[in-house]
Amino acid sequence: MLNQFNSDNMRLKESANYLNISLATLWRLGESDPTFPPKIRLSSRCCLYRKSDLDAWLTSKES
Repeated sequence: MLNQFNSDNMRLKESANYLNISLATLWRLGESDPTFPPKIRLSSRCCLYRKSDLDAWLTSKES
């Protein structure tokens, strides 16, 4: 179960690298684009994105 958690969830820096964008652009998308997946807040200083949610968002942008 832990491996699935680690493989499908990415911290903010990993998410930005995965999308090939800067952290500032990732933050901007999260704040201004209603179609962008919501981040998962684990604590006040730790947030994640699901890789599957980012993949779905990218696929929706192809159309």
